[in-house]
Amino acid sequence: MKKFLLAGTALLALANVAAARDITIAQSSDLRSNNPGVNRDGNTDGVILHIVEGLVGYNNAGEVKPLLAKSFETSADGLAYTFKLRTDVKFHNGKLLTADDVVWNWTRYLKPETKWTCLSDFAAGGAAHVTEVKAVDASTVEIKLEKPSAVFLGLMSRPECGYTGMISPDSVAADGSFIKPIGTGPFMWDEWKKGEYIHLKKFADYLSPANDGKPDGMVGSKRPLADGIKFMVIPDPSTVKAGLESGVLDTAELSPDLIPEIKSNPKMQLIVARNNGKNLFYIQTRDKVLSKPGVRRAMAMALDLDELVGAASNGTGEANGSMVSQDSVYFDATQKKRLPYDLEAAKKELAAAGYKGEPISIIANKRGNVPSFPVAVMAQAMLQQIGLNVQIEVLDYATQVDRRRSGNYQIISQSVAPRLDPALMYSFYVGDKDKNASLMWDDPKAIELMKAAYVEADQTKRQKIFDEFHELMLKNIPGIFLYDMVDVWGAAKTLKGRPVWQSNARLWEVSVD
Repeated sequence: MKKFLLAGTALLALANVAAARDITIAQSSDLRSNNPGVNRDGNTDGVILHIVEGLVGYNNAGEVKPLLAKSFETSADGLAYTFKLRTDVKFHNGKLLTADDVVWNWTRYLKPETKWTCLSDFAAGGAAHVTEVKAVDASTVEIKLEKPSAVFLGLMSRPECGYTGMISPDSVAADGSFIKPIGTGPFMWDEWKKGEYIHLKKFADYLSPANDGKPDGMVGSKRPLADGIKFMVIPDPSTVKAGLESGVLDTAELSPDLIPEIKSNPKMQLIVARNNGKNLFYIQTRDKVLSKPGVRRAMAMALDLDELVGAASNGTGEANGSMVSQDSVYFDATQKKRLPYDLEAAKKELAAAGYKGEPISIIANKRGNVPSFPVAVMAQAMLQQIGLNVQIEVLDYATQVDRRRSGNYQIISQSVAPRLDPALMYSFYVGDKDKNASLMWDDPKAIELMKAAYVEADQTKRQKIFDEFHELMLKNIPGIFLYDMVDVWGAAKTLKGRPVWQSNARLWEVSVD
């Protein structure tokens, strides 16, 4: 009864705002902070995406394109980036964006007291150490690096960094304290009622970057078609479902097991969008049993990935054994390769590796929006077919994360958030496990290739690096990549446009009739 009353109260609150010409969307938790790139999480990033913009941003294919900059150039030695700013960009307070504003923002981000999440990437010792930011003229900025970095622009564009968004100096008080984000995005900060909702207003003077009339990642056409956005904080999935069914919510993320209900509801539409995140099995390569590559290869060949992915994703996913997303510009024929599904060959690999029936545990969690547990259950049955003694250990998500970070596991069924540059995706898995126990693969050649991808900017040469990396991964199997993550959203039939991109709400070029 208590749960029902709470749900009813939340829906009553929604009904009171539904008459407005806003897009009303549910998110599972409140905003952590409205300070871009500071004290953030995934839901926070999704709100900030609408308010601020960086000099550059990712497109759908994972390429970095101009955003607030109309163009950029890199010096021959790779140490200097020159950004020509668009001259039509206004902050939400009406002031024009200038090169001095860019210098002010970068100076602020690089101060430790700002507590920018991405400071370590751009400070001394980071992947793209910024040594100088200067205004060449009113609309030109030069940023210098200590050494060449192929991931500098990609790092700038990351959600975790608050997109390295440019805000007006008026966002900060004279004493340095943060007031509110006065950005350049299609929507502007309005109101935050903590624990209940965040409201953004349409920025009437917004102008999209050069585009072909279509949304394209963080760039492309970005018209604010709604009067505003109301992000309702609704942790309870049953309340979200009821809100969508009643029409007081316009859109929200849902559990894939609700797909049949969404499809059968004449007032709702199903929105399925693949993103660059990964569903995979981490394998502890230092475990006594799993340290043998033959055991790991046998596991990979025992999994019928197409069947497993189809069932786990309710038919929305497609098997992908690569760390590179299927939507990436770097996903080529080599990245499509995976070990064959072959039970007899798997049994031979297992026998050759000397496996004697030792127990193997898969850690999973039961969060409804990820396939951790169902994937583990299906994999257990498939692996037992070749004689592997596999058990499942169910943990809450926080404990599962702690186990991964400490390296205390054999196999973990995990989902990892999107990283659009393959080199940045690699860095989440590859490196010295003595220094960082959460890493999955510490093969010296893999580390060498990852470091090369961080430096090499030429796309053709980077492709060769990524392809060599994938071939090495198929040989060693430090983990088993299953499929790219899939966003499953429900929406009212009256909603036009696609409200999700890379697991974030993205509500420009979206409207409600």
